[in-house]
Amino acid sequence: MIQATGLTSARRRNHAPAIDDLTFEAPPGHVTALLGGPGAGKTSALRLLLQLDRGHGSAFFRGRPLHRIRRPAREIGVLLDDVPGHPGRTVRGHLRMLGAAAGVPAARADVVLDVVGLTDLADERLGDLAFGMERRLGIATALLGDPHTLVLDEPARGLSVRETGWLNGLLRGFADQGGAVLITTEDAEGVTRVADRVLTLEEGRLVADQAVDEFARTRLRPRVVVRSPLAGRLAAVLEEEADAAREAAAAERRAERAAAAEAAARAQAEEAAAEGEVKAGITVKARLGGLGRSKDKAKAEADAAAPGGAGAPVADTEAATVPVPVPAPGAAPHASAAAPGSGAAADMEPETEEEAVADPFSVVRDDETRISVYGLPSASVGETAYRHGVVVHRLVEETADLGPATPAGIRAREPQASPSRVLHRLRLPGPAWPMRYELRRATGVRTGWLIGAVALALSLLASVLLAREGGGGELHRLTGWPADLPLPPIAIAAGLLGALAFGDEFRYPALAPARDAVPHQLGLLVAKFAICAVGATLLSLGAIVLDSAALLLLVGGNAVPLPSDWPVLMASVFGLTIGCSWAGLLAAGVFRSTALGLATLLAVPLLAVPVVRRAMDEPSLHSLVGLPHRLRAVALDRPPSTLNRGVAAVLRLAGQPVGQALMLSVAVLLFAYALTGLRGRRARP
Repeated sequence: MIQATGLTSARRRNHAPAIDDLTFEAPPGHVTALLGGPGAGKTSALRLLLQLDRGHGSAFFRGRPLHRIRRPAREIGVLLDDVPGHPGRTVRGHLRMLGAAAGVPAARADVVLDVVGLTDLADERLGDLAFGMERRLGIATALLGDPHTLVLDEPARGLSVRETGWLNGLLRGFADQGGAVLITTEDAEGVTRVADRVLTLEEGRLVADQAVDEFARTRLRPRVVVRSPLAGRLAAVLEEEADAAREAAAAERRAERAAAAEAAARAQAEEAAAEGEVKAGITVKARLGGLGRSKDKAKAEADAAAPGGAGAPVADTEAATVPVPVPAPGAAPHASAAAPGSGAAADMEPETEEEAVADPFSVVRDDETRISVYGLPSASVGETAYRHGVVVHRLVEETADLGPATPAGIRAREPQASPSRVLHRLRLPGPAWPMRYELRRATGVRTGWLIGAVALALSLLASVLLAREGGGGELHRLTGWPADLPLPPIAIAAGLLGALAFGDEFRYPALAPARDAVPHQLGLLVAKFAICAVGATLLSLGAIVLDSAALLLLVGGNAVPLPSDWPVLMASVFGLTIGCSWAGLLAAGVFRSTALGLATLLAVPLLAVPVVRRAMDEPSLHSLVGLPHRLRAVALDRPPSTLNRGVAAVLRLAGQPVGQALMLSVAVLLFAYALTGLRGRRARP
């Protein structure tokens, strides 16, 4: 059940709102269609309904606003614009990733693929799908979470006639199971084949709310659109000629009715005359039949037939031979049908009422230079304009009308194609698995693997070159960190992977309709932090192992002297890469861009490190800046243990300018991230 009240888009300067005070309902068990031409505001209405655009008004889904629904994918299935997904991800992987966020089992992906007929394309990449297959995948995505409501923007766009019939059957089956379906369309004729109710939008306003039968009867009519500088004169001429034609037709109908009445009276007179002739013939026959009788009996009959005999023998003869009336040719089969005011007149009344309603002609003045003519072919309109000297700039026939309502014939629905399989409802909702979602998001495309491989290769090459030149310290050699780079290659790669974790969410928004709230979901944020940390650790470990092995094989054992505090050194590398990945993650979440996230990460050593070093040189801040060094010294004076070594590693990293700048940047970005989350919640309509 969808209830929208007073939806109004945010006003822009010198522009009318895209949606103005839109109020409607989409009840369960019905398919509701938003109908309108390009620019009517259909997509804007859906975005307002799903709180993706700013505006005013309220929208409730089964009595709850969208921001109060914990998992929107289990309540609303959405298809907006193109398929929201990374083009390098497989069809099955895309659905399984979204299923983890919605709390549905992985097998649900194969079920919805079977329903939409994409089982054979489950291993194809999203970028390789044809447009019609993309629309099918979008519908499968909407059905994945077993929603109670479907909100689909132009679901039949790009589909063939056969695929459109399949889609209509699927939507009807979903509605028959008790679901609410809201779609948008520009096809006024096609909407009658699937919708139960049609809401017509024009310039962001609701101009009609009709049942589909009423819509087909009153508004789905052919018309002729005429553009002319003398459109008003042409409309007046057409109306005058139409009035004259109506009067002539009425006079002709009256003449026909008078002729029919005269013919009925003539038939009645002929029938009466025929009845009289029959009776006379019977009387003559009865009289001639007594000539063969005896004279005595004839004399008795003559005496009885004399005045005063009451005609008894004649009455007996008529009783023996019953007269049967024979209808005249062309007369009514029953005598009552030919009676004045009975059968013939009754048969003519329905024809009169039908003729009174059957006149479809009307002229609508749309503006000063445009009129719409109903009930006349374009040839008649053009001929009338030519006879009266009216210049016509444009004259075209249209098959559908969104104009005013006048009586017209009801269009019967075409038979619907049934879906190949009914999608069964899930029994119980499962818990959301944001960690599983993030893991499938990170590993489901080749981008992350390529970035990691390139970073390891660059680190290996730089490490060997640094060892042969004899430059750099232990940290620089083990991580392949040239002095010209602000960060080691593995740290930059970790920051890029962190930026992609949120950047792809904005570039390829998969978690619709809550795409605006994706960066501010706490469970998803924790999962991204964990996956980024694991990825950064694996990158660091791989770089250290590969660089050490390469140095031992290519340069020699003296190239990498094993330091006594190697655990602390490794922990420093891990901490640096993890901090970079988190900084890139938070920057992309704040600025909603992968490029800006990576740029923010690279700005840390270039801008923040000089500031930290300058602060360390200030006498007033020397005691505060040297706190990590003193804490590290205290920790190292104690007996060594695993905990102390870990603390020492953290303090060692914090004692370096890069580490301090990185921690400062992460803290600032985390604060900014929290502010954007609060602002996003307050900005929701």
